[in-house]
Amino acid sequence: MAAGGALAAIAAAGLLVALRDAIGTTNVALTLAVLVASVAAAGGRLPGAATGVAAAVSYNFFQTQPYRSLRISDRKDVLTVVLLAVVGLVVGELSRRWERSRWDASRSRVGLDRVVRVAELASAGSGMDELIHAVEAEVRQELHLGKARFELGRPAGEVRPVLDHHGVVQTPVRAYVDGEFALPDEGVDLAVTYRDHAFGRLVLSPHRHVGVSLPQRRCAVALADQLGAALAAVAASP
Repeated sequence: MAAGGALAAIAAAGLLVALRDAIGTTNVALTLAVLVASVAAAGGRLPGAATGVAAAVSYNFFQTQPYRSLRISDRKDVLTVVLLAVVGLVVGELSRRWERSRWDASRSRVGLDRVVRVAELASAGSGMDELIHAVEAEVRQELHLGKARFELGRPAGEVRPVLDHHGVVQTPVRAYVDGEFALPDEGVDLAVTYRDHAFGRLVLSPHRHVGVSLPQRRCAVALADQLGAALAAVAASP
């Protein structure tokens, strides 16, 4: 989209040469600014920046004196050229942040639905095997894992980073994908506890580098806590 936006800006600046005397360079600049803002709003930071820079250079080349030159004789035109580039950067960044906020809100709703589904299973009196499988499946999907399995103990010699109950992975080395933390290749352990009593752990194994947000990791923790509460209820029953 960045290349398409840049080409559209260049084409528009060239075509508007025919209307320059009729509508004036101010309106030409405003037309290009609308184009830049539209591409930035739809595509985000990179397309907005590319279109803004292309519009600024094209406006300078086609619309400012001396024409068909990158030199500018009027200082006011310098400001117009700069503003065209800035519009793309600013609107693109705002669009990116808005899209990110919308994605976070969507992910939060998905995570809440997962917690509710497991709670409904537990309240319906489902067997522990069914509940364990449900928690494994929900955690695997929430964190985009290759596998998620519940284990009662820790086999000798297995050492993995720990996903604590704040949603933080205890590891000195961190990798980020698309601005979010990616789980270590060796996987992580998420303790299944209830009131400080440990019942086991969920072994979480990624199959590819995917960034997972803190709310997603905390959703996994909530699911593990639900499993811990269910196991505690079974252990306490006569």
